[in-house]
Amino acid sequence: MKVNSYLAALLLAVAVFSCKENNTKKTEGTASSNNVALAHLQALDDSCNKAWNMMMGSDDQKIKDIQRLLQEISYIPAHNVQKLERLSQRAKELSTKRYTPETMTSSAIDTYDGTTDSLLKEVFDLKRTTKGVENYTLTEELEASIREADGMVVNYRVLYDSWADKYNQSLDKLPAADASGLKKKMKFAL
Repeated sequence: MKVNSYLAALLLAVAVFSCKENNTKKTEGTASSNNVALAHLQALDDSCNKAWNMMMGSDDQKIKDIQRLLQEISYIPAHNVQKLERLSQRAKELSTKRYTPETMTSSAIDTYDGTTDSLLKEVFDLKRTTKGVENYTLTEELEASIREADGMVVNYRVLYDSWADKYNQSLDKLPAADASGLKKKMKFAL
């Protein structure tokens, strides 16, 4: 879908350029290059957004699975009620502690990762130490799903950084007038 958007933008840029009369070949070539560069930059922005959304989707799935695992543990007669309630509350609040593409800093990323890792460790520890958990096979599937989603978040971060690098490099190549109002993308690998 994003490739089609890129092609449409590229075709539009070419159509606009071909309809416009220019006085010199140099002006004509520069306008065409700038339109193509802006269309390319938009396509890179779309790719960054797609990678970000996939990362958020994986993180959301992880949080839902954590909540579902805690719910499954609540069905086990010997579960630790206080610990379960505390972890359930932390799981509900986790997504509110996330950063955005505009607010992500090393500190914000480290804080969120630390909070997530701590929660996962405690949830998996509660699962492991709850007597009778072996009779609730869904808990194993949920733990595997949580670990997979957590790993995918990391993969999507790498993908996002790759697109952000390309976006930033393309932005650097634009003339200042065309780049007006555009900002570089923040990255995970700071």
